[in-house]
Amino acid sequence: MDARKPHVVIFPSVGMGHLIPFFEFAKQLASGHGFSITFITAKFMVTPSQTAYTNSLASSGLSIRFIELPEVELESEEKKAHPLVLIFKVLEKTTGSVENALRTLLSDSSNPISAFITDIFCTATLEVSKKLQVPSYVLYTGSASNLFLILYHRTMDAEMTESLKDLDGPVKVPGLPSIPARDFPDPMQDKSGPFYHLFLRLSHELLKADGILINTFQDLESGSVQALLSGEIDGTRIPSIYPVGPLISSPESDHHDGSGSLQWLDKQPAASVLFVSFGSVNFLSADQIAELALGLEGSGQRFLWVLPSPPNNASNPDVSALLPRGFEQRTKDRGLVVTSWAPQVAILAHPSTGGFVSHCGWNSVLESVSHGVPIIAWPLQAEQRTTAFFLVNDIKTAVRTKMGADGIVTKEEVEKAAKELMEGEDGKKKRERARELRESAKAALAEGGSSRQALAAAAALFCK
Repeated sequence: MDARKPHVVIFPSVGMGHLIPFFEFAKQLASGHGFSITFITAKFMVTPSQTAYTNSLASSGLSIRFIELPEVELESEEKKAHPLVLIFKVLEKTTGSVENALRTLLSDSSNPISAFITDIFCTATLEVSKKLQVPSYVLYTGSASNLFLILYHRTMDAEMTESLKDLDGPVKVPGLPSIPARDFPDPMQDKSGPFYHLFLRLSHELLKADGILINTFQDLESGSVQALLSGEIDGTRIPSIYPVGPLISSPESDHHDGSGSLQWLDKQPAASVLFVSFGSVNFLSADQIAELALGLEGSGQRFLWVLPSPPNNASNPDVSALLPRGFEQRTKDRGLVVTSWAPQVAILAHPSTGGFVSHCGWNSVLESVSHGVPIIAWPLQAEQRTTAFFLVNDIKTAVRTKMGADGIVTKEEVEKAAKELMEGEDGKKKRERARELRESAKAALAEGGSSRQALAAAAALFCK
């Protein structure tokens, strides 16, 4: 590493949804502000796409290197935990290894550490970096609205005796619009649930950070950002806030398209295709796949549907067998079903893409907004219902599907939402708004833009 450059150490969580914003942030620090970067990474849930992304960053010519921590040993009972609990457990168990890595890096007096930046799921390591007297920050990869709710969780826990899941109607949150109880993040819903106290702990641990960087930009979430920039929530001082997004990969950085998606899009009219994708870790039930297929067929819209096979799907390796009989034949002139990986950013950037059926993962939202594509919001888990609420009611780039009591979005509901977004007057307004925000996203990252200035302010602090 170049000893003349300020040196930042980064410890991200696992999963591409967290890693991509961290990698994009690191590239901006290294290329735009002359930093050297050391990534400390956990050897857990490493996927081929993560390995490829890491290798491309390591060979980018930027001053970025990687240190891999020893593999964490888990008890047999721990391995049976819910994936989110398991991630927390693994990252918590790496704290000692993170401390050892930081001590080793600190021993090199020729290359002192300017700052330590970690993920919200790794906030236990803030205790370590503080002990070692290293300025410590969190890069939150979600939305400003969700960050506000996590920080406000402490107050809600103290003031509310009931669980959110038992409430009807909206809940007042100071500084934000009133939010339906059902639309708060899943971990906050049930006081007796396995995630509730994990997130309550995060609400406390975040206050130890010297600052919080957020993967958003001011024009996208102006109300939530301003509420955070006020410096306090319900009388409690919070760390300084730096909205530095959107931190997303470029269409050019998407890997080679072996799915044929882009070639198929090249043959479609402008803004005519509804892109359907629920991310890489969400899988619909067989009944829901059938309803979605029939809804798309009934809508008459062109569509590109990424439908990956669920993991360990040995009993039914051909995912297209889950589609209604004759569906692909009947829609072959206006639809394409892709059962492999597809380049999402490049698809959203394609001029033929006119709408996006999304689970409302924050990276997907930012990719869609940054390319001016409105959304059919179909939240599935975690904080996605909160994101969907703000997309519809505050950001105004989405229409939302309605899920029945059985958890199924019917074919009629799919058809209605698809027609509304792609043909209706409300859909036209959502598209115009999305295109406005596309320009706002570009402006935020340009010279003098709000995110560019926030990153410069944070970088100046790292150098102190």
